[in-house]
Amino acid sequence: MRTELAKLIADRDDLLNTVKPNLEASYYAVIGKEQYRLLLVRNEVLRMRRKIELIRASLNRGEEPELELIEERLDEELQQWIEELKELGQKVKWADYHNQLPALSAEEAQELKKLYRELVRKLHPDFNKELPENFKYLWERVLTAYQGGDLEELQTLSLLLSEQENLPEPSTMEQLADDIEKLKEKIEKMLENLAKMQEQFPFNFRDKLNDERWVTAQQEAVEKQIKEMERHRQTYASVLAELSGGGETFNVH
Repeated sequence: MRTELAKLIADRDDLLNTVKPNLEASYYAVIGKEQYRLLLVRNEVLRMRRKIELIRASLNRGEEPELELIEERLDEELQQWIEELKELGQKVKWADYHNQLPALSAEEAQELKKLYRELVRKLHPDFNKELPENFKYLWERVLTAYQGGDLEELQTLSLLLSEQENLPEPSTMEQLADDIEKLKEKIEKMLENLAKMQEQFPFNFRDKLNDERWVTAQQEAVEKQIKEMERHRQTYASVLAELSGGGETFNVH
């Protein structure tokens, strides 16, 4: 059971630290970039439409539109959309950076995972609750090395542990018997969490991102929406031009 739990922990961490970032980088590189273009146009269209509404409301009240106040109000009202655009832009930028990072070979990745699984069993708190402080620090180093794909560091840590004499002895079967129910609960919970993870983004896009036809279809669908938004932008630009050129003294930006 300890071996099974160690494997599940390593599998979970592999999903979170390797598979997930790679899938997210792929998604934002091929789909996210197009969605970012769409949000750019959408935000502009929303701002123009709302600006027209506010200008017309002022004119209907017989007032001269105060454009500075209108722009401030637009910033406030559209803050949610602005933040959404900024967040997506950061993810797209991160994806470009991530995709340029050097990747481990298949053999190196396999070795990294193998070493990590061994170190999980030796240092993970679920298995070694009485670890001395220096070993807790080693576990932090293991996590950092694994998350960064630092194979050399994991190899060094594995060698270092093999030379340690104060590593706690593994539990005997008698000792383990007292913890058997807790181990069962942890395994069941881990299996449940892994199943839920696979249903969530980005894991639920794993097969789709490998399907060129699906990716192309998604890009074309977004492009169609962008063209539609462009038509709205042209329409609203014409309306704003008419409002600013209709004998009024204010300037419409």
